[in-house]
Amino acid sequence: MSQQPIKTPRNDVLPAGDSGSAVRIDLSDGEEVILVTRPHWLYLLLDRPGVSLFLFAVCTGVWFITTDWLTRLCGVVLLVGWLLWQLAERQSRTYVLTSRRVVSVAGLLRQRVVDAPIRNVRQVTMYKSIPERVLGLGSLGFATAGTGGQDVVWRLVERPGECFSEARKLIDPKNPGEGE
Repeated sequence: MSQQPIKTPRNDVLPAGDSGSAVRIDLSDGEEVILVTRPHWLYLLLDRPGVSLFLFAVCTGVWFITTDWLTRLCGVVLLVGWLLWQLAERQSRTYVLTSRRVVSVAGLLRQRVVDAPIRNVRQVTMYKSIPERVLGLGSLGFATAGTGGQDVVWRLVERPGECFSEARKLIDPKNPGEGE
């Protein structure tokens, strides 16, 4: 695991190009960036493990069953293509936590941006499968008031417990007796 500090002061959060191909998060006065993260590199394998295992098994089987170099090459190209797709998918994801909002940007063919004000977030949920627990990874879900599900989801992030704690600090009221 990386030893970087969880807080990273940045002013250039998701800078946009002139073409509008990237998303820009304009910070308002007094808004501080608490955390900017992406999925862990193991996202390539853990995001869709069934598809990855199936493709690996098929390509391995084709490699050992046939001696035709063209068929073997097709299997290798298929497997490498899948891994490159997963890598591009991982690179398209960025998660941002500021003092005023929680943001998720994701998508290759169709970009999805979810930006929820932190004052509306009522619940943070951490999900950790067995492989994620072993590897120190997890996913976070942020539910806002008035919805039945998780509005913002951060998938397969490193140090999910620290991310969870940072989000909880912002959501919890400053004074325990203070009501909204």
